[in-house]
Amino acid sequence: MTPLIEITGDDIAALGDADLRTLVGLLCEADYRLAGLPTKGITWGGNQDATDGGLDVIVRDDVLPPVSSFVPRRITGIQVRKPDMPKSEIIKEMRPKGVLRKAIKELVQDKGAYIIVSSTGSTTDTALKNRIKAMKEAVVNEDNYENLHLDFLDRGRVATWVRSHPSMILWVRNKIGKPLIGWRPYENWSNAPGGVEEEYLLDDGLRLHDGNKPIDQGFSVENGLSKLRSVLSTPGTSVRLAGLSGVGKTRLVQALFDNRVGDKALDQHQAFYTNISDSPVPDPVTIANHLINDKTRTILIIDNCPPDLHHRLTQTCSTQHSTVSLLTVEYDVRDDLPEETSVFILEPASEDIIEKLICKRFSHISQVDARTIASFSGGNARVAIALANTVLQGETLSGFRNEQLFERIFWQRHDPNENLLISAQACSLVYSFEGTDVNSENSN
Repeated sequence: MTPLIEITGDDIAALGDADLRTLVGLLCEADYRLAGLPTKGITWGGNQDATDGGLDVIVRDDVLPPVSSFVPRRITGIQVRKPDMPKSEIIKEMRPKGVLRKAIKELVQDKGAYIIVSSTGSTTDTALKNRIKAMKEAVVNEDNYENLHLDFLDRGRVATWVRSHPSMILWVRNKIGKPLIGWRPYENWSNAPGGVEEEYLLDDGLRLHDGNKPIDQGFSVENGLSKLRSVLSTPGTSVRLAGLSGVGKTRLVQALFDNRVGDKALDQHQAFYTNISDSPVPDPVTIANHLINDKTRTILIIDNCPPDLHHRLTQTCSTQHSTVSLLTVEYDVRDDLPEETSVFILEPASEDIIEKLICKRFSHISQVDARTIASFSGGNARVAIALANTVLQGETLSGFRNEQLFERIFWQRHDPNENLLISAQACSLVYSFEGTDVNSENSN
């Protein structure tokens, strides 16, 4: 990797205990996801000092791990420690009070692997061999100890592991306070109150349309997710997702990486996301060029991406040896998009979905009022949520006319301002018109 999006052993050493353990668990998952393998056999968690049997991350699966993975065997136990682990500490860790840990004995019998990760230590090749030798000394008196694969990962080797998963570089840098400005790994891009764990509500309505086809009846969100995933799983592709503000484009993009929704979710650890309104540094074209030059498989997501930037990114990401899939998001679709671009248009949600959304997020709002809000919103989740935020505990919207609902959502509990309302009406009038550029080559 180039210094632009580099990660070093010093960066790994800067992680706290909890983040270090989470990182190792996520890296194990990332290896498996990259190979298309399930991650259900990978577990980690708990307090660093809890009685955990000497294992912080456990991999226990029926299939062999990926060949390129730092996980060497289908049954692998990993002990994560922030301090350096010289020989004396290794022996004490593996044989507390002189007795080999039960968890390590079980790994021997399972012909598994035992790994110690130390984020403070930085070992030379000789020091690394000495640490592994110390690990062997700790198990040498165990029957069939030769069955156990042993390894030691210092901060430099962990950094190498992180480099194989581009989104994890962003994750580490964000954790240690050295983020790339405006760039984010897979996380709660849509700012849903429930975070990435919040359920994505599927709509049976024909909400997604193929913008490259003049006549298209559309397809459901679930089928649309499948089509988008299929396109973006191939490096060098360019996709444009369009739709009015507030219809849920960013939430849909987030769902592309959610393995609870549909089949064949995109790899979360390949996601590089930015919103142009966050003024990302480096700029998206620079990031794309570096990722391609480094042969790093990435799904690059640019939210609120203007057409000219989409053009330049498509030119960069659609080259023959590109490793990057491009997804840009904007409110409209221009007729002059590059031929390489696949276009998808997201329509407003059904009233049923908006009603479910309001009921889930606002427990104090009755189903009747949720239905009123859904009907008023016209399928726009942002409008519906803004209106729901004005409803106090014990209050009802029963009997409100559309004009009253509009005033409520416009004023947002602030004092009325007639001049502001007039200005908004003028802006909405201009926005409602569709025009034609008269400054063409044939114009006088």
